[in-house]
Amino acid sequence: MTPKITLYTIAPSQNAVRPEIALLEKGIPFEKVQVDLMAGEHKQPAYGQITPRRQVPTLIYGEGDNAITLYEGVAITQFIDDMHPQPALMPPVSNPAARAKALMRLAEFQQKLDPKNVFGSVVFRKQTREQLGDRVDALLEELPRWDAYVGDGPFLCGDQFTLADIAVFPLLMHFEAMGYDYEKHTPSLFAYINNCKARPSVKQTGWLENFYAFVRQFEPGQVLAG
Repeated sequence: MTPKITLYTIAPSQNAVRPEIALLEKGIPFEKVQVDLMAGEHKQPAYGQITPRRQVPTLIYGEGDNAITLYEGVAITQFIDDMHPQPALMPPVSNPAARAKALMRLAEFQQKLDPKNVFGSVVFRKQTREQLGDRVDALLEELPRWDAYVGDGPFLCGDQFTLADIAVFPLLMHFEAMGYDYEKHTPSLFAYINNCKARPSVKQTGWLENFYAFVRQFEPGQVLAG
C-alpha cells in the first residue's frame, strides 16, 4: 500500500514541478498543496513546522510519527524512484553505460548547466546582458554540449525518459524564456524539448501553461537572444 504523499509546490516553479512529473510517471496518487511564495506563505510559522527550510518543493511521505519530510526537487525524485521502482526512471545497473550517463547528466545539470541561476538574476533583479557578462557567455558555451548529449535522442539517455530529463527539461525552458533560439542554435535540444513537452506526465502537471503565464507577467529580458 502506498503511503499518503503530500507535495507542497508552487505552480510556475521549475524546481517544484520535478517531483510532480516523477509521481505522475509512476502513477502514484498524491495531494498537491500550493504555497503562495509571493504572499510570503512560506514564511509563516505553520509552514516552518512542515519543512525546516521553508521551501518548495517539499514532500511529506507517510503520516504521523513515521512521516518522512524531503525537500530539494532532485533528491525527492530520486527518493520516489527508489521507493517505487516501477516503472523505472533510471537505467538499471545491468546497463552500466546508460546508468553512468544518467548519473553524469544529473550531476552536470546541478554543477554545470546553470549553477549561478541566470534566470533569477534576469527576472527578479532585472540584470542586463552587460551586467551578467561571463555568466551568459558560459551558458551559451554550455548549451551546445547538451545538444551533443541528446544527439538523436529522443531523451538524454536514448529511448528512456529518466530522472535526468525530469531535472534538465524544466531548466531549459528558462533559457527559452530569455530568448534562446533552440531551433537555430541547438536543433537536437529543440527536438528534445518538444519530446518532453509532449510527455503525458508533463502535460498533466499544467506546468508549461503556468510557467508561460509567469513569464508574461515578469517579461524577462532577452539576454540569450541572438
